[in-house]
Amino acid sequence: MNNFEVEQDKIWESVDGVEIAHFHRDLYQKYFDVENIPHISIIRNPIDRFFSSSIFIRRMYGNDIDSLLEDEMYFYTLLENFPLTESVNWFRNQVDFLSDKTHIWKFENKFKNDFGEWLSNILEMPFQVYDVPYRKLSTDEDNKVVRSDKIIDNLRTFYRRDIEQLYPELAAPFQEGAEAETKTASTPTSKSTTEPL
Repeated sequence: MNNFEVEQDKIWESVDGVEIAHFHRDLYQKYFDVENIPHISIIRNPIDRFFSSSIFIRRMYGNDIDSLLEDEMYFYTLLENFPLTESVNWFRNQVDFLSDKTHIWKFENKFKNDFGEWLSNILEMPFQVYDVPYRKLSTDEDNKVVRSDKIIDNLRTFYRRDIEQLYPELAAPFQEGAEAETKTASTPTSKSTTEPL
């Protein structure tokens, strides 16, 4: 709708074992001419991001996976060896995708007119935000891993670099139960900026 042309039309092909659509910084800098273009990334609270995508964990490992995810050793093993070729980088720390030129917008700040203005300023051209109907991926999209204190603790360790660099408010000790964590995790801390990381 914004008349942008997609440069890569084979984004689901794998290069160096990773689908083009999921290239991290080392790969997109290696294979694409990205030096003189704006770098833009939408990041998300890593705890919310994990639980949102956990439908795929349930699909792959079954509905009884929650208790295994509470075990720290199993947690890392299950995520780092997720048995889908296309899933490489799905659970990777977000900082691995960012460069020192990356302009960051937080998912928690939503995608209204201020997002369009922010993007327009970076691109130096008009960018309009359109209201596009959301289509569910499947009927089991709500079948996610249940939040627990232990899984959240494991996530804090697994996503330590994301939390330190992007969401330091999540580093606080977990004290008041999952409900308090949900409130903390979904509260934006600041408006995103056009300044690079």
